[in-house]
Amino acid sequence: MKYLCTYSLLLFLLVCFQASATAKPVPQFKSGDRVCFIGDSITHGGSYHSNVYLYYLTRFPERKFRIWNKGISGNQASHVLQRFQTDIASESPTVSTLMLGMNDVGRWLYGTDKTDPTSLKYQASQLKSYYTNMRAVVEKLEAIGSEVIFITPSIYDQTAELERANNFGTNDALAQCASFIDRTAAVRAEGYVDFYYPMLEINTQLQRADPKATIVGNDRVHPSWDPGHFVMAYQFLKAQAVPKLVSKVVLDARYRKVLEVEQATVSQIQSKRGSFTFTVLESALPFPQTESISKGLALVPFEEEMNQQILSIQSLPDGDYTLTIDSVKVGSWSAKALKKGINLASVETTPQFQQALSVKALNDERAKQEGRLRSAALVYYGSGLYQSDVDLEDNEAVQAVLDARLETFKGEPWHGYMKQQYRAYLPIKAEENDIHASLNSLQQKLYQANQPVAHCYQITRSKSGEGFGKPSKGD
Repeated sequence: MKYLCTYSLLLFLLVCFQASATAKPVPQFKSGDRVCFIGDSITHGGSYHSNVYLYYLTRFPERKFRIWNKGISGNQASHVLQRFQTDIASESPTVSTLMLGMNDVGRWLYGTDKTDPTSLKYQASQLKSYYTNMRAVVEKLEAIGSEVIFITPSIYDQTAELERANNFGTNDALAQCASFIDRTAAVRAEGYVDFYYPMLEINTQLQRADPKATIVGNDRVHPSWDPGHFVMAYQFLKAQAVPKLVSKVVLDARYRKVLEVEQATVSQIQSKRGSFTFTVLESALPFPQTESISKGLALVPFEEEMNQQILSIQSLPDGDYTLTIDSVKVGSWSAKALKKGINLASVETTPQFQQALSVKALNDERAKQEGRLRSAALVYYGSGLYQSDVDLEDNEAVQAVLDARLETFKGEPWHGYMKQQYRAYLPIKAEENDIHASLNSLQQKLYQANQPVAHCYQITRSKSGEGFGKPSKGD
């Protein structure tokens, strides 16, 4: 794929800045973990956590754990406190990630015309509330035995030339949130992932070439699925120091022996004139690098740092060779390229890549079904239903509460979105048990579909010629 070519020097340098001096290592997820990704709309409707989970499903198929999307659009830290017991603690998380700030800073308080003392006072008050409420959320998480992974908020794009009104100064407020997260993680010795500064650096460089470019959407708030959310997933995985290799297999065709192998086992090595065969059982699958994340892949060295499935064949006579896996043609390479080593992780025709795509499809469906539950949670907590005395089994009474609340949104930019969510609430609730059953079933299917299997490799000379037989005297 074209987007997997060598990165331009400029873009590569964007992600090579120093991490926070106080950043703590972020433990990798392990078997049995129950992980809640807590946040606002960026988590609610986003894909960064789904890509993180997909990486684990493909790279660590033996680690069986579960994640929950616990984002709700419009949430501030104070809202998380309100829903904490019923929405988060109820899942008994062993690990919780925490990313808030975009709503807490009060974007409506910012603009080039809002630098007067009164505006500054309100801005400072919002930040103070954020600090206080975030500490309270963390204390609640620690009280239920959940490890906390702090995440700095993603950026607000106040520099791109976009049609959307610009609440200039919002991103500077988010920088203060990021600084607070950094300090708090250090004091509490908890894990820390920085989204803010990597995204800001990349965005700044993109806009030097194109003032209209952004890794945030046109609303200046929500990172695009590609590249924004993929860049976020990369930063999260980088903070966890995930391994580079899917597998590495180095063989000598002439001597029919294994020179080096990592994260795999090799057996049944055979050679005859013009053909070299062997069987490989890897410990992992490649991450499926699809077109849907092509822009993100062009901005971060994900393939180089986190997705290397190396095959190297030594002692091949000069010439071109075709590789088949399970009788499926994968591609053709020169003896020189095969000796250097090829990265199969980005080759879409391998059975391993195709298996990873099937895992992705199941994970996408899991995220879709969970997204429906989050839409219902948005309405339940946002409409006041969770605090009301209304009989939740009485659909007419529930609808009356929703209609009254929806009426208050008329004239607001978000009225259309909220109307759609509110209309979907009762149908989703009617299917809630089926959705949970589907999620449980998908969870089982994921850990069946992601198990590596042995594959038969064959290297064949594209044209007849010298074979790979026993070495001659003097070799």
